[in-house]
Formats: sequence, structure tokens, C-alpha cells
Amino acid sequence: MPDYMPPPSTLKAGASVWAYLRDSGGPAQEQSVPQQEAEIRAYCKRHGLALTRIFADVGKSGGSVTQRGQFLDMVDLTKDKPARPAGLLVWNFARFARDVDDSDYYKATLRRRGIVIHSLTDAIPEGPYAGVVEKIIDIANEEKRRQNSRDVKRALESLVSQGFAPGGTPPRGYLSERVTIGKHKDGRERFAPRWKPDPELFPLVQLAWKMRAEGKSYNEIGRATHGRLYRSRHCWITFFSNRSYLGIGKCGDKEFPNHHEAAITPELWEAVQRVQKLTPRGNLRHPRRVAFPSLLGGLAFCSECGAAMVHHAASRRNWPFYFCGRRDSQQARHVCNARRIGARKVDALVLDTVLNQILTLDFFYNLLEEVKKQMSDVETLQAQIEQKRAERRAVERAIQNLLDLAESFGAGASLERLKQREAERSQLSAEIKDIEARRDAASIEITPEALALVLDAWRTQIVQADAFGDVAAVRSLIARFVSKVELSYTTVKIWYTYPADSLIQPTGNALLGGTFL
Repeated sequence: MPDYMPPPSTLKAGASVWAYLRDSGGPAQEQSVPQQEAEIRAYCKRHGLALTRIFADVGKSGGSVTQRGQFLDMVDLTKDKPARPAGLLVWNFARFARDVDDSDYYKATLRRRGIVIHSLTDAIPEGPYAGVVEKIIDIANEEKRRQNSRDVKRALESLVSQGFAPGGTPPRGYLSERVTIGKHKDGRERFAPRWKPDPELFPLVQLAWKMRAEGKSYNEIGRATHGRLYRSRHCWITFFSNRSYLGIGKCGDKEFPNHHEAAITPELWEAVQRVQKLTPRGNLRHPRRVAFPSLLGGLAFCSECGAAMVHHAASRRNWPFYFCGRRDSQQARHVCNARRIGARKVDALVLDTVLNQILTLDFFYNLLEEVKKQMSDVETLQAQIEQKRAERRAVERAIQNLLDLAESFGAGASLERLKQREAERSQLSAEIKDIEARRDAASIEITPEALALVLDAWRTQIVQADAFGDVAAVRSLIARFVSKVELSYTTVKIWYTYPADSLIQPTGNALLGGTFL
């Protein structure tokens, strides 16, 4: 095992630790997540640390935390004081973050919660200069990220300028073929993709552009191409705005002409663009969709097939409605028998249910009692706690015996065994806390007065937003309590939940929710 940086003095043997792992490019990358995990597990075993949780973001950039779900989950879980570890292990601080601001913020957050952050490979001295050295490392990591980004961009631009593709799926009507462009330093061949016309679809692409220049509709083009290019009419909008069909290769904002064989001429392109400007685009980006969002947008699903429901605001009869998204597609109408559902009636029903049934004292307490019943087997949980405590006592006796042995005959070989036993004790303590949290969740108590204030505040927010006609705000508010709405022509099924963290501070995780017919 490589000689990594030993744990700091504040992270004693037997301490409970978590690990955060990240890579940017999969298992073939040096220092990939599996490699980091193997080394950190061996490191914990060597130093007697109890590794209780591992968080890993695979193929994620360190330049931002927005796409790193595991990282954000890890930070959120440290809010629960009983569950916090003593330390967090990372391969290096570049795995933690490559943005200085993100690094400063999240390190400070974790350290304020009493968590020691330790890098296995970054040499950070203990003492007053530790912060200075760590800051320099973070700045260097951010600069390296910028340099890597510039280098990658230059390399991609060079490839595209030579007629190679930057990667990804080629435009419809083209195929991607791998071409050898040299060798890596280790002798492996280097490949890059190049686009070439698909012998089957390329003529159909040219036919589609010709028909559009003549003013043919999307449906007519779809029938003439036998649905082999696209079946949804909405895909044609992007198709006829793609400059790749002029033979242009793109890398970022730069364009490279004569990159691949063109499907159309510049004259045909201009003719199609004139047609596109004269053709309305339906409701895809209609201002009414922005000005009048639907109440159940993103929440409503078809009870027949499970597809998302689409809201149609405009109607000849001034009758907005929800319709199965799959049924709404011309080519897929045979897969679902759903009917159109009046939006006003459904919206009013859901809003009334939230205000007058879900957000009421009686309804909440009935739900709470049901939750307690589901977790009422306290005896079983208590038995598990007692069993774990007995195991911990046995480990503690073994630790004492090892200490007596070390005192009488010197540490010697007993030192490694002592570290292992201390790690076992920490592991058992963490498991006991988890079971105790589940046991305590069955005894949640909320005073009626406090609950009434919270429920009244929630209802007031919704009512005020509805009074101002702010549909987007109402939807955002009810989404806190409605996780899903299943719609059919005759029934409405509401899946509800309560944001319990706004009501109580439980010792464990508690989810209060269910369905309402």
C-alpha cells in the first residue's frame, strides 16, 4: 500500500469516518472511483478507522457541485448531529472540489459541524500554516481545471478543423465511423469519429429539405419519408435549424466549413429558413405557456399508462384540458385509451383537497397515528439495540484485554488488533444510533398548537398566491405536499407527503405521506 498521509492527531483510531469519491471519466481513468474506494478501505483498516458511509460521484466534474448528487446528499446528511462522522476522507482535495469558492464554502460548513476533512495524498501540515497550504492547493486545483478546459477545447477544435467529429451522436442521416489518428504514449491506437452519409437515410434527408423548401408540412414530409427520419412533428423544428446539413462542423461557438459531406446547398438552406419564419410553431413556446402555467404541470400522470399529462391551455370552446402525453403523440395513440380531462375541474379538486383535507389537524394526526402503527414494533427494534449493545460490550472487553496485554508486554503485534477492535466498536455504535433513530421515530409528538400554526401558514400562502392568480407560485407551494396526481376520466388519485423537517426535528428519518383518492 502506498505511504499516504497519516490521519491527523484529531482523528484517533476507532473514529467513525465517511469517504467522498469522485472521478471525471470512468474506470479507465487514473484514480477512478473503484481505485479510490479500494485504497481508502485499506487505509481505514490500516489506521483503525471505522468507515461507515461512502459517497461517490462517477463521471462528474469537480468544477461545480450542481450535478454531484452524492456530494450534496453527503453535506445534507451532516445536518443530523447524531449521524455525523468524526472525519471525512478524500483521495485529494481536487476530488472534493476544483472551484475555490465551492471548496471554501463546503469545507467551512463541514468543519463547523465538527468534521475533520483529511486528504490521503495532499501534504497538509498540522499547525497554524495548515490553512495557508490548503488554500494554495485549492487555488492550484482550480487553475489546473481551467488549464485542462482550455487544453481540451483546443484539442477538440483541432480535431474538428481536420474533419473529425467532437463526439456524440451524428445528425440524422449520417453515420459515425472510427478512424485511427495516431497512437497514445503507451502504444495504444488513438481513434476519432468522422461523419459519413448513411446510404439509407441520406437521400431521405435531402428529400425532406427539398419538400420543406417547397412549403410542404411536417406531416407531409413525415409520410414521404415513411417515418424513418422522425415520427414526431416537433423534431422537424430542430432538424431544419441544424447547420450541420450544410457540411459545417461545430466546436463551441466556432464553425468549420467543409467538415463533412453536405446534404444541402446554401440556397436550399435559405429557402427553408424563409419557410420556417412564416410557419407558426404551435404551442411549443407560446407566450401563454409562460404567462399561464398549469397547476399540475410536472405533477399529473396518466393512470392508464403512467405517462406525464400534457396541459392544453388553448381550446376552441375555451376548455383547457389535460391529455396523456403518450396519447398526445400522433404515432402512439394506439398504446393508451386515455380521454381528455377538463383542467379547471381537476385543478379546483386538487387545490380543495390540499387546503381542506390534507392540510388539516385531523388528517395529519390520523396520518401520524398510521405511521406510528407501521413502526410500532418497538420491542423488535429494542431487541436489536440490546443485541448490538451486547456485541459492543464484548468488543470493549476485548479492547481492555488488549490494553492489559500491551501494558504488561508492550504494544508489539497487539497494536494492529487494537485498532481493528476500536473500529468494530465505532461501527457497532453507529449501527446502534441508526436503530435507536428508527425506534424514536415511532414516538414523534407535536403539540396541536404548534401544528395548527404551521398548517395555517401553509394554507395562507397558497390562498394568497391563488388570489393573485399566480398559478406558478400555487403549483410550487402545493408541490410540497403533492408528489404525484394520477388522472383518469373518472378518478383523481393524489399522492401526498408532508415536509416533516418543517414541523419537527426527529432523531431519525421520518416520511409522512400516502395517497388520497
